[in-house]
Amino acid sequence: MTTPINRRVLFVDDTPTIHEDFRKILANDAAVSDLEADEAVLFGTAARTDSLQFEMASAFQGVEALDKVKASLLANTPYAMAFVDMRMPPGWDGVETVERLWQEDPRLQVVFCTAYSDYSWKEVLARLDVRDRLLILKKPFDGIEVYQLASALTTKWEMTEQAAFRMNSLEQAVEERTRELSNANIIVQNSPVILYRLRGEPTFPLIYISHNITKLGHDPKILLASPKWAETLIYPEDQAKVGEAMARVLVKDAQGASIEFRLCTGDGALRWVENRYVPVRDQEGRLIEVEGIIIDITERKAADEKITLLARTDGLTGLANRATFTERLAQSFAAAQRGARPFAILYLDLDKFKPVNDSFGHPVGDLLLQQVAQRLKSCTRVTDLVARLGGDEFAVLQGEISDPASAGALAAKIQTALGAPFLLDGNEVHISASIGVSSYVASSPGPDTMLVQADLALYRSKDEGRNQYHFHSHELDQEVLDRVRLAGEVVQAIDRREFELQYQPQVELASQNIVGMEALVRWNHPTRGRLAPGLFIPIAEKTGTIVALGHWVLDQACRQMSLWRGEGLKLPVIAVNLSLSQLKRSQELIRDVTETLARWGLVPSDLEFDVTEATLAQLTWAQNDVLPQLRQLGVKIAIDDFGSEYSSFDYVRAYRVNHLKIAQSFINRSTTDPECAATIRAIVNFAHDVGIGVIAQGVETKQQQDLLTSADATTQAQGFRFSKAVGADRAGDMLREGRIDRRGESFTDESTQVQVILAPAA
Repeated sequence: MTTPINRRVLFVDDTPTIHEDFRKILANDAAVSDLEADEAVLFGTAARTDSLQFEMASAFQGVEALDKVKASLLANTPYAMAFVDMRMPPGWDGVETVERLWQEDPRLQVVFCTAYSDYSWKEVLARLDVRDRLLILKKPFDGIEVYQLASALTTKWEMTEQAAFRMNSLEQAVEERTRELSNANIIVQNSPVILYRLRGEPTFPLIYISHNITKLGHDPKILLASPKWAETLIYPEDQAKVGEAMARVLVKDAQGASIEFRLCTGDGALRWVENRYVPVRDQEGRLIEVEGIIIDITERKAADEKITLLARTDGLTGLANRATFTERLAQSFAAAQRGARPFAILYLDLDKFKPVNDSFGHPVGDLLLQQVAQRLKSCTRVTDLVARLGGDEFAVLQGEISDPASAGALAAKIQTALGAPFLLDGNEVHISASIGVSSYVASSPGPDTMLVQADLALYRSKDEGRNQYHFHSHELDQEVLDRVRLAGEVVQAIDRREFELQYQPQVELASQNIVGMEALVRWNHPTRGRLAPGLFIPIAEKTGTIVALGHWVLDQACRQMSLWRGEGLKLPVIAVNLSLSQLKRSQELIRDVTETLARWGLVPSDLEFDVTEATLAQLTWAQNDVLPQLRQLGVKIAIDDFGSEYSSFDYVRAYRVNHLKIAQSFINRSTTDPECAATIRAIVNFAHDVGIGVIAQGVETKQQQDLLTSADATTQAQGFRFSKAVGADRAGDMLREGRIDRRGESFTDESTQVQVILAPAA
């Protein structure tokens, strides 16, 4: 639904001839034609053939104007704007008239018409507490000026209504869902399953929880009113892993997540529960809500422990036996299908075990198996399960992996551990292991089939020479091998100076002046050339090397800004992306920023950090206060890809950020999708209201530039329309020029390129 066009204008003046003048101007196309002719001369645009059709009404005193405004609201045909005379004896003056009108309709746009006033304008503005709803027109007025004011303010009324409509629609949808689940509460209140809902914005407030939470000793009303409801329910030692599960829900293509944790009851006891998250998204993929299901599994957990005590272990090594492994595998498979983290099976067979048995006897062979069991346990985590399946065959159920490369890394670690010599009854024994790996994916057919896949991969390792590991597919083998090799090279690349920074200018649309540069890191690999963005940044994140890379980027960006300042070049700010890993190490990051700025003679306000909405959400959930600390230091903060993750803007009010960077996906569709264009205008209007700047990302065409300029000329932008990311020398040349003039001409030689930004951001 779109907001109806509203060109309704009210004239409030005690002089009838003034009303006639207004009507002639707004009803006559002459002024419009003159204006369009001037635009054609100034901007080279063709004159439009359409004209605005204003609906006009008159009031000769303030009281009459108030009656008309009340009547229009009752009829649901509000006025968009009013021209109000300052002096209208013997009735209310213009100031009192506007006060009364705004009490009735705060949305009304107003133009004061006056030759002089009994008030100073400072007094008028203070008394009316206006921001951008009031303009002043001096008498005698010009026809074109009147037409421009009427056109601009009625259009502004429509844009404001569109933004409000979108926000109201979202709120109504949330309220409707709340009513539906409240009605359903009668059904679920006696169920062992607890239902709850979180609003889809970074603070994730609890907006519904079923009444049967009282069975665990909690009052639903108290939980709903508490911003720390999660701390109340989740056992402190489990809060980190619950946060990781929430992070998985925030991934845009995630279908859900599942996690087991200990829930604190109202009387201080603990209950084991399984928590299942389901994200609810709109058509654009933005998060609206998170729906959750809590299932009490305390009795199941106790049964599992009893089963373990009933000798479900291997008598020689103390490891789990085949039956236990098979049962846990089935549980892990079912949990993964419900949204729990993926897992992998590592199937091991010892190379050269038979010669050890034959040469040294079975007692030494048993000692070897026991020591192998100990080394396997030392390589794995508490969440992994190590089992002896029989003879010299072992298996590892590796839980909660991020991708198959994690299983490859564990396989390599096990091979290294088992490759070290064993000392058995005074004998030094050397063995190795062949390993087959099967990792869970959404299309995995079942737990038994996965075990067969791992077994087949094991035999492939043996057939191809032993002492190696293979996945169940050749393609996965190569992919994992490449990722593991690349992970090692990321660390060396910093020392070898293979990374470089490029800079993309940020431009103020109104003036075309360069107001900032964003620093973007590239990797010039010695054998692979320039790598795609999806290759080394995710690897650096998962291996932890992103922290070292982020430090290098920050240092080099500040160094370059210092060099430009030394050359007398003006650059207000340089922007750097921050990763979640860096932000989690809050004190280390604060210290790094402080020392780097001091080293290069910069002040905190010279630096702006870009943080994605998803990263912001994870910091909020973890109650990490690093962003407020950075703002207190004086560093600027921008929310990157704004609008792509969440349908609500309200959460921004809680953060003292400097800029919202509109996601490139919106900019790409802005000139063909009216809804997208309306969203951009809503973001700009919202940012203006809360005093935050706007930067549009990925601007490529003149049409996109014009749309942004029409929304708010103070908006900033970056993208191929102005410049791609360039080296430091070319960026310096741009700073010497001071501006990038892309007003009328097309910029097609690069507008069809795909923007590639490699930056240490989540």
